[in-house]
This record gives sequence, C-alpha cells and structure tokens, in this order.
Amino acid sequence: MRNLTLLLTVALALPAQAAAPEPAYMPGVWSLGETKNCESGPAWVFLADGYYAEVTLPDKGPSATGLWKDEGNAIAYTHSHMPFPDMMMANELKRLTVEERTPDRLTTRNYRGVARIFHRCPVNAVKAAVGQAEH
Repeated sequence: MRNLTLLLTVALALPAQAAAPEPAYMPGVWSLGETKNCESGPAWVFLADGYYAEVTLPDKGPSATGLWKDEGNAIAYTHSHMPFPDMMMANELKRLTVEERTPDRLTTRNYRGVARIFHRCPVNAVKAAVGQAEH
C-alpha cells in the first residue's frame, strides 16, 4: 500500500506538460459543414469498432460507408458509396489531414485539399427512419 501511495504521489507531482495531449474522442455523430447542424444535413457516424457511415440527419442513411482510424494528425479512411459494388474489393486508403482539433470540432483537409469541418452532435441526432420503430 505504501508503494502505491508513493507511486501516485510521484505521478501526480509530474508537470502537466509532460503528458501528450489526448486527441478528441472520435466515435459518435459528427455533422459536416461550416456550421454545426445536428438537426438536418450531412454527417459522419464514427463507430468505435473502426467503421463509419455517411448519413443525412436526422433519418436518412447510409449513403456511404468505410473503415476509419485516428492517426492523430490525420484520419485515415476508406470509402464505398451505396449500393457498394466494390464492397469485397480493397479500397484506396485516403486521409483527412487534421488542422484543428477540439472535443466538439474537427477541421480537416481532404486528399484534394478541400476543407472538411466536423461538429460533434449528440448521439440521438440520428433518428430511426419513418415507419421504423427504433434502430
């Protein structure tokens, strides 16, 4: 017990700048555009298991899907549009270069140099489609 107390005391005494900042937690619903719009419009849903889906809020989707990985200075992703004719083929890995990152906003630039700005939305921004009771 004494060793644990000593270890915690030393760890807590380390200067804050010694630890690298954690990147924003990516899984969740992110609206896409200059301004945050969690009621309607394009969004990406990043799933914790490494998949994502492009949807239209509040209840249309997915129009595209793929794999994603947070690399810190970039978001690596693959991309397949519906109806997914290339689903069983390897997709080209693309990257969104991260220019600014906060817990609620992600400013990136795609492989063509076009800015892509994401804004975090509440999980309930994605609704079940009309006629569907729940997800």
